[in-house]
Amino acid sequence: MNKIPAYKTEQLLPGIRKVRFLFESKGNMSIIKIVEYTYVRKLSGKKVYNLGFGDYNEEEGLIIDDCNSNNGDMRKVFRTVLSTVPLFFAKFNDAAIWVQGSDNAIDYKNDCAPNCTKKCDEICKNYNRRIRAYRYYVDKNFQALSKEYLFLGHTINGNNHKFVNYIPGSDYHGILVFKKK
Repeated sequence: MNKIPAYKTEQLLPGIRKVRFLFESKGNMSIIKIVEYTYVRKLSGKKVYNLGFGDYNEEEGLIIDDCNSNNGDMRKVFRTVLSTVPLFFAKFNDAAIWVQGSDNAIDYKNDCAPNCTKKCDEICKNYNRRIRAYRYYVDKNFQALSKEYLFLGHTINGNNHKFVNYIPGSDYHGILVFKKK
């Protein structure tokens, strides 16, 4: 995955609550994509920013994060999203990044079912697909990534939410990433 080139990104004017990177996906079509880090809250004294990603609606300035472009360049797009992580930490060294897919919300399965093209039975094949992609990347590159970053996995058991040390191969609802000093 590391040998896959990334698209060139353009950073929009950064703010304190939001950092945005635009790039053009040049697969089957030309699609403007956006990576957006949005301030969520403080956790243990650190500012936490949510990593958002999707197609960019330029007219409204919004991310469309619940669509699949199927543009034929998924790996290069994913690599481009990941290439913004060091750029983010260069500006916000003491912050943390929260990674969670838009497809793991509680109501996702119910929202997906009416338009599902995969004809899922009991288990929705789209549920948690995005966080699985991030977990796969972290798992595959954990040793190298751990030299620069600290990872915590977010688990949910009923109403019990907690962060635990990230263990490759484990199932997590989300990932919290810190830059090591």
